[in-house]
Amino acid sequence: MIATGPIILNPLELAVLGLICLYAVWRGRPEIPLAIYLSVSLWTRTVFVGPSAATWPLLATIVLSLIRYLHVVRPWSLLPNRLDFTTRQLFPSSDSWIVPWMGLWWAWALCVLFQFDLRDKMSIARPLLLFIIIGSLAALIAIRDAQTARRFAIAYLLTSAYGLYAALRFIEVPLGYLLSDPGLSSLPYRNLGIREYNHFSHHLSIAFLLGIGLFLQARRLWSMAFILALALWCGYGVFLTGARQSLSGAGVAALLIFGWALSRAGKKLRRVPLAMAAIVIVVVLLYQVAPHLVVREGESGLEESFNIFEDRGGLWQIGWDYFLASPVWGWGFEYKLWSHNVLIGTLADQGLIGMVFFLGYLIWAVRRLPAVWAQTPADDRAVWRVAFFALFVFAMVHGQASGNTMATAHLHWPLWAVWALSAGVVTAPARQPLPVPPRVRVRMVRVGVQQ
Repeated sequence: MIATGPIILNPLELAVLGLICLYAVWRGRPEIPLAIYLSVSLWTRTVFVGPSAATWPLLATIVLSLIRYLHVVRPWSLLPNRLDFTTRQLFPSSDSWIVPWMGLWWAWALCVLFQFDLRDKMSIARPLLLFIIIGSLAALIAIRDAQTARRFAIAYLLTSAYGLYAALRFIEVPLGYLLSDPGLSSLPYRNLGIREYNHFSHHLSIAFLLGIGLFLQARRLWSMAFILALALWCGYGVFLTGARQSLSGAGVAALLIFGWALSRAGKKLRRVPLAMAAIVIVVVLLYQVAPHLVVREGESGLEESFNIFEDRGGLWQIGWDYFLASPVWGWGFEYKLWSHNVLIGTLADQGLIGMVFFLGYLIWAVRRLPAVWAQTPADDRAVWRVAFFALFVFAMVHGQASGNTMATAHLHWPLWAVWALSAGVVTAPARQPLPVPPRVRVRMVRVGVQQ
């Protein structure tokens, strides 16, 4: 059973949101409304702030806080004599070719979109313009240090945790009911009554991964416990949605963060076993009280339940056939629902030209790895570089079974945050230069015939 309709914020929720937005604008902290904006975009139900959808007030808050940020916190200027400095301030010097590259790719996607007969063109144009382009550029400008990354993660985690509560409230499930029926097995709703439950699970998975990053760098015991509880609550929400692709992708991305932390010394190394133990305990307890959330009915075990490629072969073949029918520029997203694979979908939707752009983007993503994995103990941005890169890994993993390069915003904005957080990181060269041979002073010897 699917429950449809908008989410209308009550007066208390409106007041809290208004105070947060006023604070973000007054202090020039665009990362806070940006996190709320990106999280709410994946709630799949329209959230109303009074008579308006929440997208537009939050977008206006981002713009105003960015203006304040660039005027007070990080002053910049478009005067001709300061233009070069401003450009260096906005865009890191390494691999800056990605800016025109992505501009061309996004323009190409819009071009092919409006050349073909997709009925609901805004299903692609809206996420591309509002969440991919705006989200990526805002993340590049705003998330520049560990403090801004931490504020972004906290805002995203709190928003997504509340989003799960709002989804339960929408189907009239009080929190106390979860104690007696944590799997919601006695209710007529499947996947929390959400039609696009995969999209809803994405913001919960992102919040779970950002919560791990917050847990690794938390300074106080109470904050560690609170952050871990919120991250586990979001992880529980992913199980409630039944989105296997998100569960698998979040698991792989979490292992990346844990592997990075285990390769470091200090408190991060000691906290990894605690976090992993808490996750395992919650999953085991969940399997004991609600086994259908872990292993679905009719499945033999975990291997079958978490096989994200199940029943995808036929869909991939359809996408591949459409690519062969129009290999150069694809079908302009006209058959985007058939491919269910981010690579085949790019070929079917945007053709070989779009795939060349995507491969260039993947090369740029791989070139972020040296800065992500660099041993920089004095750099407190390190944990956020790996956390945001893990979000990109999450998008790529779940994208093998569902996803689209121009509708999956977290395939883009996390890498732009990684790029901004990598400014000034010195990585060891792949090959050590050969030692310069010492200079040998040539002595001239006279050769002659002695008389």
